[in-house]
Amino acid sequence: MSAFDDLLSDLTDAQRTATTHNEGPLLILAGAGSGKTRVITRRVAYLLRTGVRANNILAITFTNKAAGEMKTRVEKLAPGNKVWVSTFHSLGARLLRQYADRLGYDRNFTIYDMDDRNKLVKDALEASGIDNVKFSPERIGGAISKAKNQLITAPAYARTATDFFQQTVAAVYPLYEKRLRNANAMDFDDLLYLPAMKLRENEEFRAELDARFRYVLIDEYQDTNSAQYQIVKQLSRDYPNLCVVGDPDQSIYRWRGSDIKIILDFERDFPNSRTITLSQNYRSTKAIIHAASALIDHNKQRKKKDLVTDNPQGEPVSVVTFDNGLNEAEGIVLRIKEAVKAGKFKYRDHAIFMRINALTRSLESAFVKHGVPFQIVKGLAFFERKENRDVLAYLRLLANPQDSVSFLRVVNEPVRGIGKVSLEKLQSFAADQEIGLLVAAGQVARITEIKGKAATGLRDFHKMMSELRSRLDLPPHELVQLVLEKSGYATMLRDSTDDEDADRLMNVEDLVTAAKQFWDEDNTRTITDFLEQITLASDVDGWDEQAEHVSVMTLHASKGLEFPVVYVLAVEQGLLPHERSLSNDEEVEEERRLCFVGMTRAMKELYLCNARMREFRGQLNYCIVSQFIQELPRDVQIIDPSMSRNVARTAADEWRVKSSYASKDWADTGARPFIPPVRKPNPDLKPTIPDAPDTGLAVGVLVQHEEFGLGSVTDVSGYGALRRVKVRFPAHGEKIFAGDKIKLKVVGRRKTGG
Repeated sequence: MSAFDDLLSDLTDAQRTATTHNEGPLLILAGAGSGKTRVITRRVAYLLRTGVRANNILAITFTNKAAGEMKTRVEKLAPGNKVWVSTFHSLGARLLRQYADRLGYDRNFTIYDMDDRNKLVKDALEASGIDNVKFSPERIGGAISKAKNQLITAPAYARTATDFFQQTVAAVYPLYEKRLRNANAMDFDDLLYLPAMKLRENEEFRAELDARFRYVLIDEYQDTNSAQYQIVKQLSRDYPNLCVVGDPDQSIYRWRGSDIKIILDFERDFPNSRTITLSQNYRSTKAIIHAASALIDHNKQRKKKDLVTDNPQGEPVSVVTFDNGLNEAEGIVLRIKEAVKAGKFKYRDHAIFMRINALTRSLESAFVKHGVPFQIVKGLAFFERKENRDVLAYLRLLANPQDSVSFLRVVNEPVRGIGKVSLEKLQSFAADQEIGLLVAAGQVARITEIKGKAATGLRDFHKMMSELRSRLDLPPHELVQLVLEKSGYATMLRDSTDDEDADRLMNVEDLVTAAKQFWDEDNTRTITDFLEQITLASDVDGWDEQAEHVSVMTLHASKGLEFPVVYVLAVEQGLLPHERSLSNDEEVEEERRLCFVGMTRAMKELYLCNARMREFRGQLNYCIVSQFIQELPRDVQIIDPSMSRNVARTAADEWRVKSSYASKDWADTGARPFIPPVRKPNPDLKPTIPDAPDTGLAVGVLVQHEEFGLGSVTDVSGYGALRRVKVRFPAHGEKIFAGDKIKLKVVGRRKTGG
């Protein structure tokens, strides 16, 4: 047996070729479920066994969870080799700390999350002197984020600003950057933007890192943005041993700067590269692969490949239509409960995906009502609790005394008698002296406007923080515990008579536990490492796949995961694809890729759900079936719980015609359609609901509408929010009104006969 047999024997020919490729650029087009993680880890192990040193290999993926799994797999294949495996943002943070002195930064910088960023943007917007109420800090911060991801500096942005919004951003951008630097802080985008700019501008720095990382492997390459691409390019100039793995059909992050053209143009950007396609799917049934492939074939921006699988045919992909969004939530939860009760699946085998988080509300109610365990997958939920954010702000201020955002959060938490006016005086003094707020607090005696309790509170706060800073070398969990006690935060919660504060105390104690677990994994880790891991966490990092519950998440968060049974909610025009994409073909293609990603997470059963009506954003909407459902093959199964039997196979064409999103059969209604035109509901699929109370509205009644004038009622059905009244107006044709507050005035009954 050769030294490589255990690495290669169970691989396909394509996987083996990708694993053993040595010198030069390599593009691995890895279809959904094709074993790409296996190929990457085997390739790392193969390089190590051929004599490549571990510190000459850099492997990058897109989530901390994926990076952790990759490290574990590499360790099993090549024990003791410390290959650098990380996310792009973790790589950037590590480089900036490691080379801080040479690059002109302080290595103890704080990484600001989005909330912190928006506070600084708001401050910069106010300082700009622009009398503007049109643009929120979130929108301006988003524009700055986009600029950084495209490597556009503040001066460059200003040169191209044309409309009022861009000019506002151009005025705020440099002020925001100055506030970041004064706070010795970086935002999330800086972790890519600053290394990319330094690699491009500093040849000595670039050459040193290029020589250090002679073999670079990038996972999920289809989701790279301009800054990430620049990092990859500059690290692969002298030693172009770049291996990228990705799938253009799964590029779903255009909204945060990723560019599908980066993977599509790989062969052009890296001459003499080799391309290997992995098309064998090991995850899904033939039925799921067939449906997903039919959908993605409608995209133009892709490298065509035919996914194949040796898995069984499996159950047909099902399109499930419910009367409304509440029925959809109830129906899905009950289906899951019945499947578990029958012993067919476990709760953890099920996942529910949706385009936007706002759709989880009705699901949560249904889960609670029917006693079904569930988890909303959102990685930072624990750390975003108010009490934990307070404690983390203390820790960040200890690590970085310049951190103004953290200072303002905790200086009066617990209450120290420091009012708003005193803090404004402190900020003014700090700005004049060009010092941080914590340092200024230690010099409060020089600020004559601050007196009494406020002055004492600031002086004591500075003294306490100085004492705690002398203990920064403690293990993270011990420092967290010390902060809780010395700051008075734990005492405040213990002494409170508010029942909720007892829960908050348990949460901050759990924070100590989290820090202990973090330190136990690696005893060299510091409090700075702990804070960095929290800031760079993604949604799935906090997800426990072994827990016995149904997983609920966005389609974006589902990337890279797999479940035996998948339900996709609200596959409706305006939601999937999202309404913001409908006027742009490229954005519709990305929405189609997002749907494709969701579909290919399913291993055995896949259900695409939609509703005829949905309450959303406070309004009742008639829903239009998604164009993506129209693009599925004809052998999908159509299920309608309101009918006595499922409509399947032979009825697919009829259903497709009647539910076509392009149908113009519906006119205006009292409910606002998501986007016109609205499809005409099949009269055979009316829900069974109680009769409406006698309001005088009945077939044949004459009614008055303030806009359409006189008309005649031709149909009445439903009750409450689901009530529908159809009226024919001589001048406007037939209209449908919905809801329990229909504004139609009965004026008489239509005369019949001669």
